Amino acid sequence: MNRRTQVSILAAYSLLMLWLLFGQRLMGESEGVLQLRPFSTLRRFLWVLVNSNNPELRRIAWANLAGNVVIFLPLGCLLPWIWAFFRNFWRHMLSMSAIVLAVELSQYFLRLGTCDVDDLLLNLLGTEIGYLFWKNLKK
Repeated sequence: MNRRTQVSILAAYSLLMLWLLFGQRLMGESEGVLQLRPFSTLRRFLWVLVNSNNPELRRIAWANLAGNVVIFLPLGCLLPWIWAFFRNFWRHMLSMSAIVLAVELSQYFLRLGTCDVDDLLLNLLGTEIGYLFWKNLKK
């Protein structure tokens, strides 16, 4: 696949991400919440999955936990696929950390979501799973 096609795929993914992370919230209420206590949200959602019989709460918990991982998985795979700079694990990890932190802080400062340290951890997990996926495909 040529570079132009690869970059086009990344651009389409980026536009979808912008809509999912910011655009759809423009239509609703502003949040601008800051949650800095590690594992607080994770514990709450895991508690719901284990203890709740409410299918709607379980769906929300599952969507939040899995969604925060899955949504960033393509980014972790696409960047090393396109650019050699991101093929080094530590450069990849530091770059993804900066990108995810920028997204989380933007959600807070633009009042278009919640800046949650647990989201940051789950998003980074997604990017690194994507990186491992790319690494295995490369072999």
